[in-house]
Amino acid sequence: MGGKSRGFSLLELMVTIAVLVILLTVAMPAWQTFVQNQRLITTRDNLINAMSQARATAINDDDVATICPYSAASSSSCGSSWSAGWVISEQLASGTVLLKSQPLVSGSSPTIGTLAAGTSSGTIASVSFNPRPPYVAVAQTGDFRICDSRGASFALSFNLQSTGYVQSAASAGATLSGAALSCP
Repeated sequence: MGGKSRGFSLLELMVTIAVLVILLTVAMPAWQTFVQNQRLITTRDNLINAMSQARATAINDDDVATICPYSAASSSSCGSSWSAGWVISEQLASGTVLLKSQPLVSGSSPTIGTLAAGTSSGTIASVSFNPRPPYVAVAQTGDFRICDSRGASFALSFNLQSTGYVQSAASAGATLSGAALSCP
């Protein structure tokens, strides 16, 4: 009976597993919220970067560059829903050239809605960046809202201005002007 025992006893193993289960139970909701918030942030930042790319292309190439919703039927033409992704194209003298196509996976991606400036229900079908001021027509400016299943209080937004620059709202659930968001 005086020999050394190796390993853990069954009781020690059960206590360790119980503590691990309790820790995972407490941490899981916070992790899910973190992942959902990161999806919203990533979608917003990717769309803002695409708009910056279109604006820079228009200025550098002295042509009109357009960003519009992605169309699953034809990746080189515009669709009707920003939630499907977006397409950047450049209008050259010889025709339109596709610069970038960014489809979003339906089901796991947030919903993207727009509200045209100066309207209560108008949407932004596409945005064309000009090489000289005004870089964006006023009718194509306004708020872009990125929502998920949690609703408007977690939604993110940014505002596209006629200068072609984008300003993000400071907090979730509000527009740049501080008004409460509504999800599409």
